[in-house]
Amino acid sequence: MKLRLLVIGLCILLLLFVTAIIESFDHSMTEAPVPADVIIMLGGDDRGRLEKAAELYHAGFAEQVMISPINSEYYSQSMEFAIALGIPEDAVIEETEATSTYTNAVLTLEMMEELNFESALVVTSDFHMKRSMLSFERVNAGRFELTYVAALSENGEKWHERSYARLLWAKEFYKIWGYRLGLYKVLDLPDD
Repeated sequence: MKLRLLVIGLCILLLLFVTAIIESFDHSMTEAPVPADVIIMLGGDDRGRLEKAAELYHAGFAEQVMISPINSEYYSQSMEFAIALGIPEDAVIEETEATSTYTNAVLTLEMMEELNFESALVVTSDFHMKRSMLSFERVNAGRFELTYVAALSENGEKWHERSYARLLWAKEFYKIWGYRLGLYKVLDLPDD
């Protein structure tokens, strides 16, 4: 009887593990953009994020772009790059303190509340979308209308087409589980 329970328990654990691995390859979450009060671009080392935010801005989906965090050390999330993409300086809202996806959510949603915004398009890389949605939805708790729009790389590649796709997958796999388990509240897991 004990052996049977042990085998059943191991089978359940194996099934959960296999399911987690299979689910970890699905980073294709994106929604169709809708008009919003602001476009929130989550900082990262890929220019594709701000390029997508600029595309949405020029298409008239929002009149302002919030960069979280804006950082002149990284061209991909700098005012200089935003201006080069045709976003006027007075249309950029600067968030300067975020250090992770979780703090992106906390700080940008606080700013939305202060600015009396009701809706936002959240833009980030396709591989980062699942964790971003998890963070924003937990922090948001239904206060704002959020729409999530995935950006491809600066070369137009999907995450799995990149030469370093295995590294992207591995990093997101452990980070998403850290976020699912609520470790972001204890460990401010820095992002790339």
